[in-house]
Amino acid sequence: MPAILFVCTANQFRSPIAAACFLRKLTILGIQSDWKVGSAGIWGTPGLTAHPKAVEAAKEIGLDISKHRTRLINVNLVNSADVIAVMESRHKDAIEADFPQARERIVLLGKLSKVFAGEITDPAQDKFTQSEVAARMINTCIDQAFTKLVQFAEAHQIQQKI
Repeated sequence: MPAILFVCTANQFRSPIAAACFLRKLTILGIQSDWKVGSAGIWGTPGLTAHPKAVEAAKEIGLDISKHRTRLINVNLVNSADVIAVMESRHKDAIEADFPQARERIVLLGKLSKVFAGEITDPAQDKFTQSEVAARMINTCIDQAFTKLVQFAEAHQIQQKI
């Protein structure tokens, strides 16, 4: 079963929306049960709900993340993921520093999608005034990078079997 982990800073906005977008795409294609989809934060507090602005923004693009609870990245999540999609270069750097075994499985979602410059900035930086824009950006990135993410995860699955 392929596994993908979406990672942002606190796991309260970008990564839960990205995971929900990816899961929706899998569901539309009828392959949801074949995948393990999750999200985590680099820094933050485990067990919190998604930020209220994230819940609103997700609803605007047809997603419900109201039941989401935050998690911090850990060795079990890293080791079980075939691909780790991060929002910013600093997330990639942090994961590589703490989990060097994951280096080859980390991708920058914005860069992979070739839609944006690579960084999907944290909407908290502007006090969530652009929350809907951020959610749409993440959705676009998932749409554009979906096939590459699937291929990347499947390729890792094949390598693991060799």
